[in-house]
Amino acid sequence: MKRFAIVGASHRCLSMFVRGLEGMRGKTLEFIAIYDPNRTRCEVFRKEVGDGLTIYSDYDQMMQTEKPDGVIVATTDNTHADYVIRTLRYGCDVYCEKPLTNTYENCLAIRKAEKESGKKVYVTFNCRFMPYFAKLKELVRSGVIGKIHSINYEYILNRWHGGDYFKRWHGMMEVSQGMLLHKSTHHFDVINWLLEDEPVSVSAMGLKSFYGNPERCLGFRCSQCDKTAECESYKSQSAPMDKALYFDAEHEDGYIRDRCAHRPETDIYDNMSVSVLYKKGTLLTYTLTLFAMKEGYNMTLIGEKGMIICHHFGKDGEEKQDYEIELLLRENEVEKITFPRAEGAHGGGDVKLREMMFGDPQPDPLGQAADSFAGVASAMIGIGANESIKTGRVYDIASALDTLR
Repeated sequence: MKRFAIVGASHRCLSMFVRGLEGMRGKTLEFIAIYDPNRTRCEVFRKEVGDGLTIYSDYDQMMQTEKPDGVIVATTDNTHADYVIRTLRYGCDVYCEKPLTNTYENCLAIRKAEKESGKKVYVTFNCRFMPYFAKLKELVRSGVIGKIHSINYEYILNRWHGGDYFKRWHGMMEVSQGMLLHKSTHHFDVINWLLEDEPVSVSAMGLKSFYGNPERCLGFRCSQCDKTAECESYKSQSAPMDKALYFDAEHEDGYIRDRCAHRPETDIYDNMSVSVLYKKGTLLTYTLTLFAMKEGYNMTLIGEKGMIICHHFGKDGEEKQDYEIELLLRENEVEKITFPRAEGAHGGGDVKLREMMFGDPQPDPLGQAADSFAGVASAMIGIGANESIKTGRVYDIASALDTLR
C-alpha cells in the first residue's frame, strides 16, 4: 500500500483525489499528510480523510517527518514546478495536476530532477481516459482514415463556465500563464497522444475580447453584487464545498474566490487561435473561446482515406446524452458510432484515470498514463503559443523538446 501526501488543499484535489479515491483508501493507498499554508482548507480535508491525516504548514517538515511514497501536487500552476522538483529530491513519485508547469525553464528543471532522482512524474491528463477519446484513439491507430493531414479543433465555453476562470487566480497571467496553459494543455496533449507525434512549431493570436471590461463590471464580487440577474457569468456561491474551502478560509490568506469576471486587472486572453505543425506533417488548427452562449467542441480529422467528425454540444435538459463519432470514407461510406456518456466527472475520464494511476497494476494498451515528457510536450505548445502572441513570430517547439528529452 502506498502512503500519499497532498500538497495543495484545493477544490479539485478534494473532489478528484480524496473523495474520488475513497474506495481505494485502505486497500491500495492511504493519505497520511497534507501541506497548505491555509489551515482552514486543510481541516476540510481532514474531515474527509479522518484524524490519520496530519496537517502541516511547512512542506519540508512534512516530507522529512512522514517520508511518503508519493505526493499529489494540486497547487496553483505557477508553483507546480517547485513542489514537483522538491518532491523528487525527497525520493518520491509525483502525481501532478495539469499543466505540469508553465515555463520552458521549469520544464527543463523538472526533467533534470526526475532523471537525477530515479523517481517518476505522472500528469493527470484525464482527456486520455475519456471513453470518447479512447474510441477516437482506436480509430486513428487502426489507420481507417490513413495518414492524418489536418485537424481542426474548436473548443467553446459558455459565459458561466468560461467566466468562472476570470473570478479566481486563473485570471492573472503571472499565476496561470492563461488558458492556453491551464485549459488547453488537456487539448494539446490529447492531440499529441492521438497522433503519437510531437509538435514542431506553433503560431498563435490571442485577444481579451469580453472579460475584464470595466463597462460590464457590476460589482466587486458575486456574493456582494445586487445585479446578478443581469450577469451571464454570475455563479451562486452556495455550494457547501466552496463555502468550506474558500469563503470560510478567506481570513487566513485573503484569497477571494468570486471576484467579478469583468474586473479590469485580469490580463489573460479569452479568445485564442493556434496553429501547430507536427513532425509527420499534420497541421492542427485550434481555437478556444470562453464567452459563448453554449459550450461544446468540434473536431475534424482529415486523412488520406477519409475523415472523422466529432461534434458535441450539450443539449438543454439532456446532461447524459449519447456521444457520437462520424466516420466518412473516400468511397462515400458513412458510419455513425454512438455510445452512451460514461458516468463520472469529465466524461468518465476521472474514474478511469484514478483506476489506472492509483489502483492495482493493469495493462495500458492505448498508452493513456501520461509521463513527464507528455507533460512538457503539451506545455510547450501553450508556452510557445503565448510567446508567439507576444512577438508575432512562429515559435520553435522542436528545438525546445530536443533539450527536454
